[in-house]
Amino acid sequence: MSDATVLINIVLYNPDKDKVLELIRVCSEYQSAKILLFDNAAADAQCLEFTYSEQIILFKSPKNVGIAGAHHYACKMAERENLDFVLFLDQDTQLPDYFLNDMVVEFYQLQKLYPCLSAIGPSWYDSRMNNCYRENNLKRKWFSQKKEEILNLLGANNTIISSGMLILVSALKKIGYPKKEYFIDLVDIEWCLRARLKNFQIKKLNHIQIQHDLGEVKITKNKILKYQKPTRYYYSIRNSFLLFREKQFPFLFRLYILIKNLKEMQKIPFLPEPLESLLAALNGLKDGILSRKGYCK
Repeated sequence: MSDATVLINIVLYNPDKDKVLELIRVCSEYQSAKILLFDNAAADAQCLEFTYSEQIILFKSPKNVGIAGAHHYACKMAERENLDFVLFLDQDTQLPDYFLNDMVVEFYQLQKLYPCLSAIGPSWYDSRMNNCYRENNLKRKWFSQKKEEILNLLGANNTIISSGMLILVSALKKIGYPKKEYFIDLVDIEWCLRARLKNFQIKKLNHIQIQHDLGEVKITKNKILKYQKPTRYYYSIRNSFLLFREKQFPFLFRLYILIKNLKEMQKIPFLPEPLESLLAALNGLKDGILSRKGYCK
């Protein structure tokens, strides 16, 4: 099992150097891994300095193709080189030691129970929210459990986030790659729904956990506001319409995603960049209605 080959795709965009080097350190513990650093930053951006080896590849993208484009590239590379798995990681994710070994072992164990297993993902926590909610831990767990129950009812159980997602490369022939036009938001959810539509199984592992900070957080004395940067408002809203038009997926879940992301616009007046966020959201709304699939300028 430990001989299974893995392509690890770490997507970069002006990253925190220390976090990326720590990611590389943990990933390098797995001997049969190849690490692809996919850099989406502008050509004149400062390059990440690290020790090159046969295990590590740096690819400087000619243009920013987002998470979706980076994952698409990695899937193609993993298939071309006949590797067993591809693992997606965000630059801000923090992994426990021996993460990859534990994931590979867990995949093969679960495959005995689920013959059509195509991907697994760890559970995750946001360190900023954990610190804020420490005193209300039981309440937070209750809300998390209820959210899982609702997603199950909506037909979206066992969708997992892209960071930490380990995919069986042989399954990509039938499922396909992540859609490049989604660029950055809902990329993982669309792929998971497509896999399930083709009768593949996806499992979330509660006993393997990573630290992953999702979005931005504004903390005041009495309130915690989770929000997105302006560009993310564009993609989250536009892609909600793209996903809603994927009529083969469960209707109630598509509707839930669309309404949820549209409701996020209520937060805009209270954000650090309200005007920029509003314009981005309105552009996303317009392009979503018109089914435009280009990149946000």
